[in-house]
Amino acid sequence: MKEVNLLKGNILHVLTKMALPLMGTAFVQMAYSLVDLMWLGRLSTEAVAAVGTCSFFVWVAQAITLISKTGVSVGLAQAYGRGDNEESKDVWISGFIINLIFCAIISIFYIIFRNHLIGFYNLESEVHNMATTYLLIVSIGMIFTFLNPILSSAFFAKGNSITPFKISVISLLINLILDPFLIFGWGIFPKLGIEGAALATVFAQMISTLFYLFVGIRNREIFVRVNYFNLPNNKFFKEILNLGVPASLQSLIQAIVSMILNKYISSFGAVYIAVYSIGSQIESISWMTADGFSVAFASFFGQNYGAKNFHRLRDGRKEAMKIVNVIGISTSIVLFLFARNLFGIFIPEDPLAIEKGVDYLKIMAISQYFMTLEIGTTGMLNGLGLTKYPAINAAILNILRIPTALILMPILHVNGIWTAMSVSSVCKGIFLTIIYYYLRKKTEGFKINMIRYT
Repeated sequence: MKEVNLLKGNILHVLTKMALPLMGTAFVQMAYSLVDLMWLGRLSTEAVAAVGTCSFFVWVAQAITLISKTGVSVGLAQAYGRGDNEESKDVWISGFIINLIFCAIISIFYIIFRNHLIGFYNLESEVHNMATTYLLIVSIGMIFTFLNPILSSAFFAKGNSITPFKISVISLLINLILDPFLIFGWGIFPKLGIEGAALATVFAQMISTLFYLFVGIRNREIFVRVNYFNLPNNKFFKEILNLGVPASLQSLIQAIVSMILNKYISSFGAVYIAVYSIGSQIESISWMTADGFSVAFASFFGQNYGAKNFHRLRDGRKEAMKIVNVIGISTSIVLFLFARNLFGIFIPEDPLAIEKGVDYLKIMAISQYFMTLEIGTTGMLNGLGLTKYPAINAAILNILRIPTALILMPILHVNGIWTAMSVSSVCKGIFLTIIYYYLRKKTEGFKINMIRYT
């Protein structure tokens, strides 16, 4: 059975059963970027720097997709928990329309202003040209970047994490196969360099969308059963925005802060942009894995809150923390002990980049547990509709990375930036945990006064 019953049964078992495919999906998403970087690292360090620069603009777009993805995920999960089929349809249509509007805005903006956006970094001419080309191609294919998250949320809200995982694996394999052929011109294919990497990624994402539609039609999923011309009440559009905007702003602010920090990093030279691009992808082993579990936590908390199974919310927190602890602690150990081995995989011929990459991974290893703690707790609060609290916590502490980095850079050089990021993650995990227990106490286990806090 593809769908996991989140309302009954052993909590650790159902969370793990749903979360393992989500974890696999997270690794697949991470692998998209890693595959590109592995091949581009063999093309040139400049190519890695160009993709690294563009990754922040892709991140902004992905942050905006969270408006509809989060709103639909939480709205559908709670509607399913209440057994309200009509509400679930209204939630879906509202989220889908909002998603298309934002997709059109961001795609057009990136295509028109791509030179100005990349110019913000004052890169070398070669890196600038490669980056603008890459951004143009991914912007043209941005529709798939927006469609895939919201289509996957329709499955996650029901407790089905297997289908999105299978689709992600197929998409990754296509990207993995196409990359070397299009980048280096193997066989009958022309050598396209960085353009090839972008085309391979867009094509793989398009295949994901087609598979979601195919499965949706075959299984009569909600996105093929609704009448898109039957617009729901405005309150559903407002609810999607109320639930999704805080989560989107949380990611968006983090992306903007990272863009500013990347500008600081670029002042030390292109090699450090490459270090950050690769290092952040390696480090994402923990936060993308935790994010996969966070989606499971959100679905679990959303459905059980909708069904008024309040006792499962308290027990769910205990069981979920077992998972968070394993992810966070094990990742910290791996990144610290095997930093050189991990970084050497991506730029084997650049000793300076490897040396600086080791510094990055060891500094960031300190914060991995607290990062996973924050992400896991965010999923729980999001499922309850309390999306603004993780957003506020993350926004404030992410913004504080900028002055902290400016203070530390004269002392620690580029390591001052890594330290500012690591300290921020530690604080986010601690403070959000305090917020969670405060809200649980004030609402008597989320039973009363929820309207006041949502």
